[in-house]
Amino acid sequence: MKKFCLLMTVTLFAYVVFSQSIIQRDPEIEGMVKEISPDSLKSYINRLVSFGTRSTLSSATDKKKGIGAAREWVVQKFNEFAKNSRGRMIAYVDTTTLQPDRRRIDSVTNLGNAMAILKGTDQSDDRIYIISGHLDSRVTDVLNRKGDAPGANDDGSGTAAVIECARIMCRHNFSATIIFVAVSGEEQGLLGSTYLANQAKSKKLEY
Repeated sequence: MKKFCLLMTVTLFAYVVFSQSIIQRDPEIEGMVKEISPDSLKSYINRLVSFGTRSTLSSATDKKKGIGAAREWVVQKFNEFAKNSRGRMIAYVDTTTLQPDRRRIDSVTNLGNAMAILKGTDQSDDRIYIISGHLDSRVTDVLNRKGDAPGANDDGSGTAAVIECARIMCRHNFSATIIFVAVSGEEQGLLGSTYLANQAKSKKLEY
């Protein structure tokens, strides 16, 4: 019995060592990971916080405060990075109009997802990968559109990660298409991501 247990232990150890020894890391992916800048991530989060609130119900037209200013800034960053994509990346705000639901939306609301689409290099490859975070933030009262809601972590950090991915990845070639998106309406009930999914399903995405 002891010999059997020893044999099983040795066999398991050999399997683990062998499994670990055959791991091959993609050098291009490793290079992209090393390009991530903590300073850039911090600057993105600070800028997102500076909009005061990013409530989906906040102003879509104010140039300095609210969801509209925030999503335009994200697209501005995407367009800045797109200059390094050799014409393969486009960015825009994809909008739709929400009607009041008497629960989390109390007025007609302009919903907008900040999008960047990095076209794949292989025209026969119809795969699409989505890297997303939610742009909106709110205070306890989901209908409060004016109270400060900095949302540095929820989900400024996620949006910052999306922006940084776009900055790095747009300089590389991928056979499939990649969509970077900061969705709105998450706090109102996943409305921005639902809208994105429906757009993808109906093939109405601009790419």
